[in-house]
Amino acid sequence: MFAHSKSALMALFATLIFSSMGFAQVEDFTSKLKSPDAATRKGAAYSLGRMGPTARAAVPELITALKDTDQTVRRSVAIALGNMGPAARAAIPALTEAFKTSDVRVKRASAFALSTMGPLARQSASALAEAVADKDTGLRVSVAAALAAIGASAKETVPTLQAMLKDEDLIVRQTAVQGLGKLGANAGPAIIDMSALLSDTDSTLRAQTATALGMLGLASRSAIGGLTKALDDKEEMVRQAAIASLGKLGSSSRSAVPAIAKALKEENPEMRYAAAYALAEIGRDARVAVSALTEALNDPDQEVVRECIYALGEIGPDAKDALPELAKFFKHPSADIRKDAIDAVSVMGPAAAALSTALGEILSNDKNDHIRLAAAYALNEIGAGARPAVITVVEALKSDTYIGVREECAHALGSIGFAGPTVLNALKEATKSDDLGVSQAAKMALESLPKPDND
Repeated sequence: MFAHSKSALMALFATLIFSSMGFAQVEDFTSKLKSPDAATRKGAAYSLGRMGPTARAAVPELITALKDTDQTVRRSVAIALGNMGPAARAAIPALTEAFKTSDVRVKRASAFALSTMGPLARQSASALAEAVADKDTGLRVSVAAALAAIGASAKETVPTLQAMLKDEDLIVRQTAVQGLGKLGANAGPAIIDMSALLSDTDSTLRAQTATALGMLGLASRSAIGGLTKALDDKEEMVRQAAIASLGKLGSSSRSAVPAIAKALKEENPEMRYAAAYALAEIGRDARVAVSALTEALNDPDQEVVRECIYALGEIGPDAKDALPELAKFFKHPSADIRKDAIDAVSVMGPAAAALSTALGEILSNDKNDHIRLAAAYALNEIGAGARPAVITVVEALKSDTYIGVREECAHALGSIGFAGPTVLNALKEATKSDDLGVSQAAKMALESLPKPDND
């Protein structure tokens, strides 16, 4: 204990020493901001900037230094304030004024600094927007980045970034479309102009645009046609970005399902995975892709197979035609894939009744606790149609080594609804279980069962 306390004291002592050294450095560099030598003042600002928010005590002097007679010093000061981020929020008015200078390098540095303040700099949006047509490309890029960081809380942000989508410079257009994407649904008014960039000559911008549209959520539903067309783009990164965004739009992308399903045959497994993932996100409205997803269960890439299984589960009962193929995975060497397949089957509920016996075999024989639990749950979801497995469920209720399985078996017997003597006796015995979950589940099952039947 003494050694631990000694170590803690030494750590605290070291922290205090370094903190005092840091304060001393801030004071030293701050004092140098008043040096008669411009190079010294510039170096001091640079050093304070490297210290980041820990040099916040220097902000008042840095604000004063934004009016330095030397433009290289003013630029260094603006960058230093930017490196401090929100800790230098008091400098926002001064940075806004500095942005209005005629020196483009100072303007760029001021825009950068304002971008690090995020929404706190909303009061600067008007000044930034005035530079939308500035002849300096670098400045326009900095302005776009700053407005994107400020966000939709400033009324100038969306229309200014929207205008920049038509900028002659590629980097400006890229920065603007990415910025709009970050604004989410607030960028809705710019969707038409954003969608137009899906046809830009630059493939990277087309991909960035597809991604940005997905970030707008349901506000970009009007872009589904353009995103679907982008699935035929010659560049893979554009197609992949379009698939991802269509998936994010969920059921609204139902019209794109056939085109997305085609990507399940792409050469790149990442593309095939992206297609399956998107179809899963679309869910039940992706039912027309059941055949393609079922065929893709033979994919050589295991992750693609898993995602196709998951997609079929998300489609639900409408994917019942895939049940025979899903059942083939019940004995797969991978426990993860076995469970994926059982989980997908469970979602189909009564439609999966034909697999009850196979699920019962899993419940009896699989060595993995969680897979047996999944099988019991699936039989519970199937309900009355799982009667062929009822004896197996009873045996598992009595003797499974995993309490979770026994509890789920009790629920399953209630769901199956067969009130034969064997079932009733097993449930009555289970009500005496030391495990509260098992006993409660057995009581609930007994209460839900109809009058006794013969086994």
